[in-house]
Amino acid sequence: MNSGSLQRRLVSPDAPEAQEVHRLVSVVGDRLQDRFAEINASMNSAIEAGMDELNEPDLLDMLHASVEGNIATILHMIRNDIPLDHVQPTTAATEYADRLGQRGIPASSLRRAYHFGSDDLLAFMFEEVQGLDCSPELQLRVLHHLSGWMHKYVDWITRVVLEVHEEGRRFSAEQNATVVSAMVTKVLRGDDVSAREFAARTGYALERPHLAATLWIDRANPGTDNTTVLESVARDLAARLGCPRPPLCTVVDRSTAWVWFAAPADHDLSTGAIHAVIETIPGLRVSLGTCQSGVDGFRASHFQAEAVKPVAIISTNPAMSVVSHATEGMAVVAVLARDLDATRQWVHDVLGPLSADTDAASRLRETVGTFMSTGNSYVATAERLNMHRNTVKYRLGRATDELGRPLSERRLDTELALHVVEILGSAVLGPAH
Repeated sequence: MNSGSLQRRLVSPDAPEAQEVHRLVSVVGDRLQDRFAEINASMNSAIEAGMDELNEPDLLDMLHASVEGNIATILHMIRNDIPLDHVQPTTAATEYADRLGQRGIPASSLRRAYHFGSDDLLAFMFEEVQGLDCSPELQLRVLHHLSGWMHKYVDWITRVVLEVHEEGRRFSAEQNATVVSAMVTKVLRGDDVSAREFAARTGYALERPHLAATLWIDRANPGTDNTTVLESVARDLAARLGCPRPPLCTVVDRSTAWVWFAAPADHDLSTGAIHAVIETIPGLRVSLGTCQSGVDGFRASHFQAEAVKPVAIISTNPAMSVVSHATEGMAVVAVLARDLDATRQWVHDVLGPLSADTDAASRLRETVGTFMSTGNSYVATAERLNMHRNTVKYRLGRATDELGRPLSERRLDTELALHVVEILGSAVLGPAH
């Protein structure tokens, strides 16, 4: 409901009945004041009945203080015809909002509490309006005015307390992030940290199998804070991978985060599922370690994820937006990627003209790679590439001529060079010869 419609429900100062309406509103306020204890108990019960998340004694105490403060403020304002812009929120209301934010209780709970409470108070107002000694038409006008006033009050107070709630949530998140970051640094550094202490401070158990990952947004604007995006992606990945508990996430900078996932029972952490999550966010990249257990595994999996990260940074292959240390040959390619100039020269030395960044060279590389991976089978190569056997023979003959040697010579170098090209793409290729 917009502010214009709320304003129309309030009696206009120029209306003939304005003075009488305000007098009757004050009468209603006085009568409600006499029922303060009854209203307070009823409103608390209404809110508690509708909100299961408020089950901690200290939160209930703060809720009760907030309710009492809001009732006192509302009745004081309508009894004395005080404008909203002359009133400050009660300390109890803001402290309660701050505590909910720090406890991680969603803002929707705070908003719902005000709606439950205002509905309950409106019911008391309706009872008192019905008892006014005036015409039904004037009773309706008073009720209309009080209803509009209450909605305006709730709109104002919820905006105030929601801002306080967000500040509390942000403060708590920053404090928690600092603690988590410090504990993670200690473990990665090799400090003596017990699994029990780590779990108590971070909520993450080290004994179970886990998988480390590095998440980052490639070429991100340094002025943009992507922390929330990365944390959300980490939670989405944990859900998609079937992890039994939330991930541990620590922010490295505005566009990078280190994450540890509690591995599912079958340890099936496919990169395909990860691609499905990250493809909606431009520039998002993920590097993975392998599933390992304990403190040593926590460190080792992280170092593996960091080791293969350069592949995702350098590669021009779209599939390499997600890289895993568990992928066969990935660790070797990652080592070669650290000296790209030397690797590019080595690929050229091994593949010769087949290292050209052209469609023709790409077709020959694909044919040679498939032929070698199928145990030099013309039939299997033709089936896998969906082409005629004679076409396979022709391409292999072309490749042999380009290489200047039989495929059986330097076989290991050739297979590795083809694998490097497949992973890193045009980053290790050169111009046509």
